[in-house]
Amino acid sequence: MRNSSSLILVGGFGFVGRNILDAVARDPEFAHLAPMVVDNLSNPAPGHESLDLPAHLGDYDSAGALEFLEQAEPPAGGRVFVFLAGETRVAESKDRPLDFIDANIAEPARFVMQAVRPGDRFILVSTAGALFDGSFEVGVDSPYCPKNFYGATKAAEEMILEKLVALRGGTFRVVRLTNVYGRFSDNKKSAIHAFTRAAIAGDRVFINGDGGQSRDFIYAGDVGYGIATLARKLASGEETAPVNMLGAGRSTTLMDVVQAIEEATGRPLAYEKIPATDLLATEPRDVIANPKDVRVLLGDRVTPFLEGIRQTHDYYENNPA
Repeated sequence: MRNSSSLILVGGFGFVGRNILDAVARDPEFAHLAPMVVDNLSNPAPGHESLDLPAHLGDYDSAGALEFLEQAEPPAGGRVFVFLAGETRVAESKDRPLDFIDANIAEPARFVMQAVRPGDRFILVSTAGALFDGSFEVGVDSPYCPKNFYGATKAAEEMILEKLVALRGGTFRVVRLTNVYGRFSDNKKSAIHAFTRAAIAGDRVFINGDGGQSRDFIYAGDVGYGIATLARKLASGEETAPVNMLGAGRSTTLMDVVQAIEEATGRPLAYEKIPATDLLATEPRDVIANPKDVRVLLGDRVTPFLEGIRQTHDYYENNPA
């Protein structure tokens, strides 16, 4: 496409990547973004096989992936990377710390040094919750204070990749996500997804602690739109902030999640509360993003929580495992 920009999604067939691709395909404002995907299919969302776009199926730091990126003729608008790869299993980070260092710091750093060229734009998709301890409303300028090892690796990744992209002559941006839920989440085991599938199946779920811990839940379609918006702005040369936030700007407890799922499904959700003391000690009690910050990319396009739960329920109903 004339005057288009290559949008290179590293890990683009996963949960968040599929929602970015969906936003780009659906919304005319992203028509000048030409998506490409590098993905090793370790955690793909269903339906990626039917997508008609250039893709390399393999590890992003392999010789084949780097050759794929080199051979792809960059259009006039240049290249925008969206980096979605890495370890995200927070609870496992204390047991496999060196794996997390490799996946979230060392391997992304090598990729930047090998793949990024002068003039490239590089968006790192990071976390809004794990970078902080849950004791305050988080904003784009909040100081790092991670409560677990996963959060420490993501903080280090942000700082290291920022400097390496600059060394390579590129432009670096971060998008920090709160708790994402919604379509293309078939492989997700987080609370909303597990609880919704259980409600449909009539199964019992376990709630860690008293259920009063809260998160800022953002619908996946909003995340796809927000990241595509940042990519469009970068490709067009518009001014963008170094750090960006995507969330709903409101906090919802696990018991509120249960109530919303029951309303969406029209049936009660069987649950049992368990202490989970060790797990809860490594997690923030509450997460909420600054409402002003999340609207920089989304404006007023924040899906209401109950509507997002209904759409998630409908997705699982129409796409049974």
